[in-house]
Amino acid sequence: MNPSTKLQLINTQGPCPPDGFRYVDPIDGFVCHAWTYNDWVALQRQHLHANERKEPIDLEETMQDQLCQTLPPGWCNFDDANRPRAHGSLDWSAVAGALKTFAAWMVQGCQHVHQEEANRRALICSRCYLNVSISGCSGCQALVKEVLHTGTTKYDFALRGCGVCKCVLRAKVHFPQEILDRENARVQDQYPSFCWNKFLGENYRP
Repeated sequence: MNPSTKLQLINTQGPCPPDGFRYVDPIDGFVCHAWTYNDWVALQRQHLHANERKEPIDLEETMQDQLCQTLPPGWCNFDDANRPRAHGSLDWSAVAGALKTFAAWMVQGCQHVHQEEANRRALICSRCYLNVSISGCSGCQALVKEVLHTGTTKYDFALRGCGVCKCVLRAKVHFPQEILDRENARVQDQYPSFCWNKFLGENYRP
């Protein structure tokens, strides 16, 4: 697929995608969710109007492209069925990677990044369409609570799990970047360009 070509739903009036039509506004993090395409687009237009924001000329194309990034093969045009896909379930490799990150963090002395940096990261994650509920490991939440004892950010209420690395975001935003980079290398091609974990991305700070 040409990088400049946006993914498009094959049939906007056909079956509803898994979990419905979803779009996360990159400006304010508003989650636009509906069960029909027309209601979905209308809801986002209402949100823009209510906030006195001009509707982008390519609004529908942008919404479809973001949604298609999260859908399984067969839903969208211009898609590559073999591209890596983020999802909300855990597998063993994700759990093993998290344990390695925890171990490296403890060996380093359990250091946290400055509060300003944690807030910056949390804001980015709160507005990301890959900020999803992660299923499959209830123990991970307990591990974060009992082991990390991290601080908080003003965006914790909006943080869930990363659909790429499967980390609990309320904890991850406090970790030193050099530790995260060791595990992030295996999933770099799945992070969106604006992610603070994307090497050489606009929000990456080594």
